[in-house]
Parts: sequence; C-alpha cells; structure tokens
Amino acid sequence: MKYIAMTRILDHLGRFTIPKEILYTCDFEPLDTVEFFIDTEKGIIILKKYIGQSCKFCQSTEGLSAFKDSLICNKCINMIKNAFKSKAKKPLTPKPVKDTETDRRALQPKEVMAQLLLNLLEKHPNATQQEYADMLRISQARVSQLKQIIEESGEDII
Repeated sequence: MKYIAMTRILDHLGRFTIPKEILYTCDFEPLDTVEFFIDTEKGIIILKKYIGQSCKFCQSTEGLSAFKDSLICNKCINMIKNAFKSKAKKPLTPKPVKDTETDRRALQPKEVMAQLLLNLLEKHPNATQQEYADMLRISQARVSQLKQIIEESGEDII
C-alpha cells in the first residue's frame, strides 16, 4: 500500500475535500461511485472506486471472467488476445468498443491502444487528433505514434 500523508479539516457537517493529487493517484474522476470500508480496530477508513459487476474496460455486464482483482468481458478478452497476436506482424482488425466508456488507457499495451484508436478512427472519421487523445485519455503525441503503428501494420487510416 502506498502511503500519502495530507491533512484536511472537517467542516461543521463532518465533510472534507479529498485532495486532487490523491484523486488522480487513485484514478477517481468526477461522478465516480465510491465504496467506503472501515476498520474499527485500527481506526482506518478506506475509499475505493466502485466498479460493480462490469468489465474493467468497457463496463459491459455480460460474459464476465475474473482476472486478478478485475472482471473482463469476453469481447475485451478477445480484443486483447488479437492485439497480442498482431505482434507477429498481423494486421489489426477493428473490434467494437464503446468510446464514451474508455477507462484510463495510457497504461495499455501499444497494440491494444492502436486497436482502440482504429475503432475511434472508423467511428469518428472527422475528429481531430486532440479529440482522439481526449477520448482515449492519452497525449496527442501518443495518438500520432499509434497512427504510425497502425500504418505500419497495413491498416488504412480514415
């Protein structure tokens, strides 16, 4: 567990603001649902992002499989498998993904990110590079790198 020491004062209603640095570190975003866990023996309150019974990547609730502390749907499992197969210079093929429900994608393998970008290119052909970066939550420079990966794999960019 990573320890970050910061203090906040409770207001007259017993509320406090969680520092932005902690929210960013723990991958919390506005309107996320939060779970509270309390260890009364140690006097510790633990906050965790509530994911529920849905896929970690696309939030689908169908065909879920457990992997470590996450649930992943069959579609995302197949997309990841295909992305790793494409390492052997196989061309990328578009797979459906909900672009409005993308999670933090910056830590994904480049093949998966290239696949997600390819899907967005097909779905939003007139979007700017910055808009693609915002949809995937990555930098504009990374979008440019992913476009090069797609071109090298033989896929046409719209």
